[in-house]
Amino acid sequence: MQPSDQVQTDGAGVPTRSTSEPRSRAREASMKIQITPHPEWVEELLAFLEPYEQRVTGHEFFESLSHGTLGLEQCRRALVYFYPLIETFPQYMALNLAKVPAGSSPLNSRARHWLIGNIHQERVHASWWKHWAKGFGVAADALEEEIHPPASMDAINSYLWRVCTNGSLAEGMTATNFAVEGPTGQWTKRVRDGLAKYRGVAGLEITDKTTTWVSAHADYDDMHPHEALEIIKGYATTAEERRRVRQAAKRAMEYYSMALDSCLRLEN
Repeated sequence: MQPSDQVQTDGAGVPTRSTSEPRSRAREASMKIQITPHPEWVEELLAFLEPYEQRVTGHEFFESLSHGTLGLEQCRRALVYFYPLIETFPQYMALNLAKVPAGSSPLNSRARHWLIGNIHQERVHASWWKHWAKGFGVAADALEEEIHPPASMDAINSYLWRVCTNGSLAEGMTATNFAVEGPTGQWTKRVRDGLAKYRGVAGLEITDKTTTWVSAHADYDDMHPHEALEIIKGYATTAEERRRVRQAAKRAMEYYSMALDSCLRLEN
């Protein structure tokens, strides 16, 4: 054991708190994203995006799911065809992380810390989605094979790959952590209680484990889009960058609602 690995104790042999712990807590506090009043350009952005967001959060697909009236086969196919988006989402965020500028400025440090933490969270979401699919009777191997969603559902994946690869950090974070996570936090609140309406249906097993993905996003996705927007505000400092942010958010939400439209056309 190295000297630095030894547990320090007081005179009575009781372990004392390492002096590194306060430093660790102080660093964690310094990395916290503070929500600040929005400048005029952000207020205009939010107003512009409201109808696009509403097309997602108020979509008929979620309306039916929240009332327990969505057909089971339709729901199962949606769970399968949306899985590539769930599985790949951490990779989109990793592409954004690679664009955080070098250096330890407060903005760069907070952006890097926030993205790393959220990538770790997103990595477990694929398994939670699988629990949801299993509870709704999706075959165990359906999510283990290569999935080919309808083109209109896969378009959002193609767009996120493109914008996170070729766009700026602000554009990529806008498309993923704001335009996708934001509406997701809203519609999951609507459908969380609705999933309970499927309890007792033959072939389904609705438990707390089944609803973990929905419950988690209904809770913490409240803050993620707001925190992401704070980072975006820090990097979108020019009129051109703000125009690109606006386009990225609009386009991501358009592809999101288009994928949901496709869900309604899936065969029962």
